[in-house]
Formats: sequence, structure tokens, C-alpha cells
Amino acid sequence: MNISVKLHNLLKEEKSELDASYKIEKNKDNITIISKNGRALHSKYNINNECKRALENINKNKNLLIIYGYGLGYILKYLLENIDNYFSKEIIKTLKIIVVIEDVAVFKYSYYNIYNTDNNNIFFVYKEDSINYINKIIDYKSINGINLVLLPSLTKDEKDNANIFYTNILNIMEKEISNIFTNMYFENIWTKNIIFNSEYIKKSLDIIHFKNAFKGFKALLICPGPTLKHSIEYIKKERENFFIICVDTSYSVLCKHGIIPDFVITVDGGFFNSLDFVYENKEFPYLVMDIAANKIIPRNINADIIRFTSSEDLGIIKYIQGFTELSCLTTSSTVATTMIDFANYIGLDEVLLMGFDNSYPFYERHIKHALSYEYMVNKTNKLKTYESYYFNAIKNNTNIDNYPPTEFVFESQMEYFNEFKDKYSNMKIKRITKEAVKIDSIEEGSIENFSIDNIREKALNIANSIYKKDNDTDIKKAYIELKSTLEEFRNILSNTYNNINNNLNNIDDLYNETMNLVKEYQKKASILQTILSATILMCERGERETREKLIFLIAESLRNVNYFFTRISLIIEKL
Repeated sequence: MNISVKLHNLLKEEKSELDASYKIEKNKDNITIISKNGRALHSKYNINNECKRALENINKNKNLLIIYGYGLGYILKYLLENIDNYFSKEIIKTLKIIVVIEDVAVFKYSYYNIYNTDNNNIFFVYKEDSINYINKIIDYKSINGINLVLLPSLTKDEKDNANIFYTNILNIMEKEISNIFTNMYFENIWTKNIIFNSEYIKKSLDIIHFKNAFKGFKALLICPGPTLKHSIEYIKKERENFFIICVDTSYSVLCKHGIIPDFVITVDGGFFNSLDFVYENKEFPYLVMDIAANKIIPRNINADIIRFTSSEDLGIIKYIQGFTELSCLTTSSTVATTMIDFANYIGLDEVLLMGFDNSYPFYERHIKHALSYEYMVNKTNKLKTYESYYFNAIKNNTNIDNYPPTEFVFESQMEYFNEFKDKYSNMKIKRITKEAVKIDSIEEGSIENFSIDNIREKALNIANSIYKKDNDTDIKKAYIELKSTLEEFRNILSNTYNNINNNLNNIDDLYNETMNLVKEYQKKASILQTILSATILMCERGERETREKLIFLIAESLRNVNYFFTRISLIIEKL
């Protein structure tokens, strides 16, 4: 019997005999019923009709059932005896039933005297069990819908609690599903970028060769926050005495003021961050690039590329790592924090965060300070191909009312800042805070203390001695093999699709065979893992005939296979 710890403990504490508030009697059909404080928990006339009414709105295609209120267990008993009338055979295989006990005393009496079950797919929980406990029971990815059944005798308050319980689970399920499709969307972008950026693997060096290469060095870590303006002139004056690492969005800001950074960090697979490299083309020594970054970036720069991945669990990454060196840099959530992770990775002793405002004074936004955005507003020739409603949005400041206020941005990052000392225990982190909100967990720093004679030359000499483009790689072989697997899968799917009408009598078997085939090729071609999981999820949700589900499964799988097949074919030609 699957039972929550809280309910189990309450059952042990509960007396074996019911107290005087309960009354046990027989109804007109001579079936045992019970009343509590004069309120009957079951029908005094026909228990079967009561059960039928309680279960009449069940959707047979949803595989999570919540029964709120147990009484003496007659509803659950009737359901299990007539399960084929309420759920399809396929749903029964994955059906999960959660029974919420509203009265422990009645449940204990029923268990020993009326009805009990030890079905593996039934879970008994107490009405006060936390939602976190419920979440451990439910694998939301496998749930395609929720049915709620109420014990008819519930009070108004109990019915309200039942609806709250149901709504909480529904919200979590929707959030989980949303996360799946969000991940699918971004993984699709990242995977596409990784494929196209693979041509730069032979033109780059893996980040592992720079691990701890700069022990004993200090560096400026530069973001494009508005407070950066207070340090620009001093940096220009002492440029050769600073080792400068910056994020992509501050590259054009620095170049605008005649400051060339030593290392530029880029991680973003999206469109906007690439704009800093579209207009600004001043040469700098090294680009530290997530292999999933926007493909426009490596195409528009002449720097030596140091590659890494921040998504080691991504299917395409696991596959590529079998053919070439592609190390993971454990990163935080933004390009700014990734810059700190990189500084720690290469062994820097001390860093000074500049323009790392997190909350901007007077609600200034860093896009006002980035050169690429200024030119985007002016619609220069190089950016005309990127015209969209974003031009007007930025030009007219239409998003200013929605910009997060200082307190919101600051508070949302506070937990991360508080972990600095433990996370980066081998690297001292300081920060210039003029006009920016102070962060107690980060020590205030002074730029003068980071000026060291000719440190730039020393740092670049080390980098130059390490850097060697990676010609020893089987990346082309990797994509040829992957293309072959995708082509094989595509041909099987196409043949299955063309023969659907010839197998209408065995459509259920064909659907199951095709589903197993899709799952098999998820393993063979890990590039398809997430996106086909979403396809399977969509396929199994809703009320559709098997033929429609099969067509959807094949069509969506083919669409995704063709999407990657085309792009892999293109990259093979370039490699």
C-alpha cells in the first residue's frame, strides 16, 4: 500500500474504535454506511448510483486521477471493478490514482472492515500533505491530463480545499510542460548554432588548455553598466597596465572609446548580442565563445577563438565530444557571471568588476551605452538586414515602463552574490560601486590597485604561447555518421507514413511500433533527444484517434529530422 508518511503516522495514533461522533448503520441495500455528526458520508439508498454520479465526468484519456475524499472507499472500489468503462487500455497502463484522505478515523475503519487495496498505481495521502510531497509521487512529464473526483458528501470547505489541491497540481503540471517546450525551443536554437559553429572547431582551441594558465594575475572584468563611464578615461590612460576581460555587450562600448579588450566572452545564442560584432569590427586578441553562441559572431570577427560549452547535457554536445575536444565551463546564468567563471577557471588571483551594476541608477539601461544599438536605431547599411519592430521599440523607448526597477534586479541576484566567497574561494573579487547599489558580499575595489606595469603584454605572451588552432579533429566524420543515421530514420518514417492506409486494421500495433522506433532513434541520434520527447508528449496528449496520433507522430518527427538533416548537410560541405 502506497501511503504518505504523515498519513501513516496519523493512522498509528488513531484509536481502533470510532468515537461517539460517528454512527455506523446499514442503508436500504444492507450496505454499511457511516455518518459523522449526523451527516451521512454515503448514500442511504443506492451506493452504486452514488459512485456512478461521482465518476460520470471522468475523461478516459487523462492518466492522473485525484479522488478527494475517501469515505468508506466505495467510489475507489467501484472504479477498480469497472475500470474498463472509464479508461482506455492504453491509459490504464500509465494511470496513476491519488486518493486524498479527509478523515483518518473513517479511513482506518474502512481499511480494516470495508475495503482496502495494494495496487501499485494508487497513492493514499493526507489532506495536509505538502505539495512538495505530492510532486515526488507524480512524474509530470508522463501525465497527459488530470481528472478530479469528489466524495459527494464533502462539506463546502472540503470541496474548496479539493479545488485548491487540484489547481495546485494542474499549475505545476502546466509549468513542467511549459519548461519542456521552453527547453525544446532554446535547445533547438543552441543545437542549430552548434552545428553551424562547428566549422570553427578547426579554427579554434579548446578552453581546457587555458585552465589555471594565469595564476598570480589580476584582471579587470568589464560589463557595460552605466557606472563604467567613471573609469573609461583612467583605463585609456593606463591601458597597457591592465589585463582586460569583457562581455560581448561591452566590447563595442570599449572600442567606441579606443580601448581594445584582451579577451571577450560570448555565450548568447540569441540575436541581440551578435549586434555588437556586426557593426564594430576592431580587432582584439581572443574571443572566448560558447559553441552555442549566435553564428553571426564568429563570422564577423578576426580574433582567435577559444571554444567551450556550457551545456554538457545537450545531445549534440555529448555526440561531438566523442570526436573532438569540447570542454565544459560550469557557468552561471548570464554572460556577466560566465565572465567571472572564466576568470576563476584560468586561475586569476584577483579581479575587479566594472560596470557590473546589476541595478542601474535612475533606471538607465545599458543598451543606451552599446554602440551596436545606437547604430541599430540609426539603421546603418550593415544592419538593414536585421530591421524589425525592435528598431522602433528601442528608438522610441517603448519598453522603458516595463524595465525592471532597481530593487527587483538587485534582489533577484542577491542569492548569487552571497555565494561568491564560497564559490570563488581561490579568487578575490572586488567591485567598483560608484553610483551603483552596494553589495555587502563583494568588497569595494579601486582601479588604481589593478594597474601593473606591462601586465597586458605578459598576459598575451602567455596566451600566445598556449594558443594553437585545433587541426586534429574528426568533426567532419562525426557529422557524416550523424547524417547517415538521420537519413536512415527518415526513410523508415517515410515508408511507414506511405503505408498507413494499408494497415488500418492493425493501426494500434503500427502506432506502438512507430513510437518504439522514435524512442530507439532518440538514443541513436542524441541530437533528437529533447525535441522528439516534446513530440511524443504532444502526441500522447489530447483526445485523438490512433490514426491521427500516428500521422502526427510521423509528421513531426520527419519535420525535425529534416530540419537537422538539412543543416548537417550544409556544415559537411564547409568542413
